[in-house]
Amino acid sequence: MTSFKNFFSALMGEKFRNVNFILLINIVAIVISVIWAMINGNFTNATFFQYTMTWSFIAMLVGFIRLTVLHEKIYTRDSFRLIPVGDIKFYLTNLLTSFVGIFYMCAIELVLSAATAAINWQQYVDEFKLMAQMYGSQNLDIGRLVWTFVAMIIIMLAVTVLAWTTISLIHLLGRAGGSFLPSSQSRILNFVVYIVVIFIVLRVVGFIMDMVQNSTNMLTNTNDIWNFSLFVIGILVVAAIEAAVNIYLMSHWVETVSES
Repeated sequence: MTSFKNFFSALMGEKFRNVNFILLINIVAIVISVIWAMINGNFTNATFFQYTMTWSFIAMLVGFIRLTVLHEKIYTRDSFRLIPVGDIKFYLTNLLTSFVGIFYMCAIELVLSAATAAINWQQYVDEFKLMAQMYGSQNLDIGRLVWTFVAMIIIMLAVTVLAWTTISLIHLLGRAGGSFLPSSQSRILNFVVYIVVIFIVLRVVGFIMDMVQNSTNMLTNTNDIWNFSLFVIGILVVAAIEAAVNIYLMSHWVETVSES
């Protein structure tokens, strides 16, 4: 049997290269945008941060989509499925490498955002203080601000895992159903599956936005931290149930596709 370390490296390689390529394009886009702002005379102390935030959002979206595509292809590629490794290890390692990829990308984007925000840090601190006063607080609670920020990241990562298990469930159900149908009907089924996936992705995006807002509201009161924890655990439990179904489908009903 293939060791976890070797199998992890095999799955992580392509994902890591794709994430690094997207990050490189992201940095190039930021630099070009800043230079263009200088040429047009629109450069300010906030320009670096504004363009970094804009391009980082686009890069994270593209990165999520690309990792999702690679994540799903692994389930049906001979070059990976024929590796001597158990089904549970196969599925969880694929999920883990995708999670590491998006976490790595998120960490790099946070470093870029923090570095560019430092250029005009005092202005952002003053703006946060003003926002705190608008909500009835005379002082900026740095501890609460940091905890709220961490909570939003936790929720986004948890929902990302749930999104991957849900997309995989739909994908594997479509593959399993297609093996019993003629070619024409199989294409119709795949089309329906794609529509459902698009719908779910849009709902997940809206779900993330709502939960980020709710996490901020929950954490303004320390008594609601327990409710927040239960909410995150609930997301992970649903993801675990979907993962169990996915492992069964992958093991018993999904055939691989030859890459030759």
